Amino acid sequence: MIPHLPPIQTLRAFEAAARHLNYSRAADELCLTHGAISHHIGRLEKELGGVRLFVRDGQRMLLTDAGQVFVMEVREGLRALTEAVENARTRPRRNGANRVLSVSVLPSFAARWLVPRLASFQASHPEIDIAIHPTSNLAALDGRDGIDLAIRYGPGRWPGLNATPLMKSFIFPVCSPEFLARTRINSPEDLLKFTLLRNPRQKWRPWFLAAGLDVPEPVQGPVFDDAALLLQAAAAGQGAALARSALAMDDLSASRLVRLSDIEIEDDYGWFLVWREPLCGERTDVEAFTAWLRHKAQYLKGPSTDVE
Repeated sequence: MIPHLPPIQTLRAFEAAARHLNYSRAADELCLTHGAISHHIGRLEKELGGVRLFVRDGQRMLLTDAGQVFVMEVREGLRALTEAVENARTRPRRNGANRVLSVSVLPSFAARWLVPRLASFQASHPEIDIAIHPTSNLAALDGRDGIDLAIRYGPGRWPGLNATPLMKSFIFPVCSPEFLARTRINSPEDLLKFTLLRNPRQKWRPWFLAAGLDVPEPVQGPVFDDAALLLQAAAAGQGAALARSALAMDDLSASRLVRLSDIEIEDDYGWFLVWREPLCGERTDVEAFTAWLRHKAQYLKGPSTDVE
């Protein structure tokens, strides 16, 4: 049986007063009156058997020796209670409550591919909540950053982590229908006459070579470090851009973008599902989400687009 304890509000009033050494400031923090704080302290001292917690020194309130020891113990107890409540809020699904699966992903992939498709996963698995963390930083996946899975773009090798292929992309030039109508681009050579949008990590020269044009890398034209912003600029009619098929698929389907050539090159990198053992073998929500991802990733170009 748990022994009688002072009310939480009384302990909070004492901790705030001890931190501020001022009843008025403690009252402001807790949205109480000065008198209410004084009442809580008096009540607490009474419940402690008459132990004095504060003494007045002129205009100041000072903690007694007993008060200094007690406030450290109270803070530790309040901290433990706060942690217990937070753990209860985020604890994996039990007795029908939803489990939260946290996924780290590049902002461009989240905006252009993952988020528009998440509704179908939620419809199939209403018991699983997905928390998307769009970031360019690599999640540690060590259990301390709160991330369960990551979708990374790269070569597929990250020390200490497991990685399985999700999809690869093919690269080709795109622009808006309005831009195409203004420029009347009919061949790869025609592209050299107009504004080319650039991404530092996706050079034009490899595609030019595939198209039979031995020309140097463009040094003029707007530069976009983010692939989603690059495609947004192209859709806004600002120029032609090289697009990865996975990121441009929805814009092409909606006619916000149009392909400028049937010539395409295979992306050297791909998207991978990344995790740290033993997560995936222990959680049904991870298994459900990864199975859904792989199914959705099959849309690109059929069997020929599978990452080896």
